[in-house]
Amino acid sequence: MSTMTQDNVATWKRSGVRMMVGALVGAGAMSAVLAVAGSELLDAMGPSRVALGAVGLVYGLMAALVGFGLAAPRAGATLLNVADADELREERSGMLLSVLVMGALALAFFLLALARGPGFAAGPVSATAAMGVLLIVLVGGAFASWRWQGAYDELNRQLGLEGCAWAFGLSWLLLTLWAAADFLGWGVVALTPIDVVTTLAAMMLVGAFVAIGRRGMMTR
Repeated sequence: MSTMTQDNVATWKRSGVRMMVGALVGAGAMSAVLAVAGSELLDAMGPSRVALGAVGLVYGLMAALVGFGLAAPRAGATLLNVADADELREERSGMLLSVLVMGALALAFFLLALARGPGFAAGPVSATAAMGVLLIVLVGGAFASWRWQGAYDELNRQLGLEGCAWAFGLSWLLLTLWAAADFLGWGVVALTPIDVVTTLAAMMLVGAFVAIGRRGMMTR
């Protein structure tokens, strides 16, 4: 019993360290982005565009961290939620696909957040370019999901389905309540079309973490 308790404590400590490192990396990246963007650009973007950019940053950081783990399995095993470096090597093909998808989505969200549009004439990215990249990423992602479905084992496919189910449920609940409150004049923050994109993108991440956490895979 004492051995099991010690193992559980050690597991939680490793997970806690990884979470702290991830939080520090995220905070550093966010500070760097804010410093580069400057207050004038952020003020012109407004909360909705900044929120979408923040979600894009999270996708980009995840892609970068997993990519680092694949490039340096020994060091990556200490940062990522994997058992050891061998697991990273065994799951390399599937994780590499995930890196590509997350990186592409991060780029699309960044460009969309910075695209010129009504109320944001100072946008450094043209609306045509942002929409073009978004369409390419969505169509490419749909094709890749169909083409590469055999690259994942049964567990990963089931986790993907569960994550999507949680993402849909959470998105439906949040957007329904938010839209209803805005429609009735109760909303503190008005719901905009880009907020829908941000919510769906964020809930995809939340849904994935919920699905993984429910199977006890957050602490390894």
